[in-house]
Amino acid sequence: MDRIAIIGYGKMGEFFANEFSKRFEVGIYSRHLKESEFELFNSIEELFEGSKYIMVATSLQETPKVLEKLAELSKNNEGKVIFDISTFKGKIIEIYKKFPKEVKVCSIHPMFGSGAKSLKGRKIIVISIEGRENDAKDVVELFKSFEAEIFISDAETHDEMMKIVIGIPYFMGLSFLSYISKFKNIEKFGGTSFEYLSIYSKAILNDSSEFIKEVLKFSENRIEEFLGFAKGDVNIEELKERYKDEIKESYRTFYKVLNED
Repeated sequence: MDRIAIIGYGKMGEFFANEFSKRFEVGIYSRHLKESEFELFNSIEELFEGSKYIMVATSLQETPKVLEKLAELSKNNEGKVIFDISTFKGKIIEIYKKFPKEVKVCSIHPMFGSGAKSLKGRKIIVISIEGRENDAKDVVELFKSFEAEIFISDAETHDEMMKIVIGIPYFMGLSFLSYISKFKNIEKFGGTSFEYLSIYSKAILNDSSEFIKEVLKFSENRIEEFLGFAKGDVNIEELKERYKDEIKESYRTFYKVLNED
């Protein structure tokens, strides 16, 4: 049975370890983990030797250093499949070009959090390395075997879209939460919209402070653009027309999420 090794054991590392263990042997390297149901390695070198698939699930700051280490270890090796799950790719994508051709490399972004029940039906964006697009096939097949939904993107497009689909919602949620915290007993006055926004905003805090700050910092230009846009007039009728086929279902889903349906 092939082994999938995971470097880093935060919330997403733990999620993937549990999912992969349904069909693979799983090994872990983490400086912070002392005991586990999975095999623990004492070093990246030790983990590298006995694993076919290697997933890097470290922090945004640590990932480039880990990939540099893996690039060195990959010399005179073949058959390895190496990928990461970082939220932003700009700082790391060039590092993959240092890996020998005998090693397959790509980057992925799971578009869900550690609260997901399984990989089935979950969206994963796969970012192939320019000139090494075929390298991504093994990773695509790996996640398809778990019935994940695969979407392909280039790194530049991916990073710009993440500023919008993650950075701006995080900014909105945290700003909302920070603002309402100034009003005593405001929860007593809140209705469904308030409850929905409050739940989302508090859920963001499940991420590490380091990650949240990185997301906001990386997304600064799009957040600034959004704030300028938000000062303008909103054309409600135009929005109603554009989303007319989705409004009723969205409203039903809104109440369903709040367990009021």
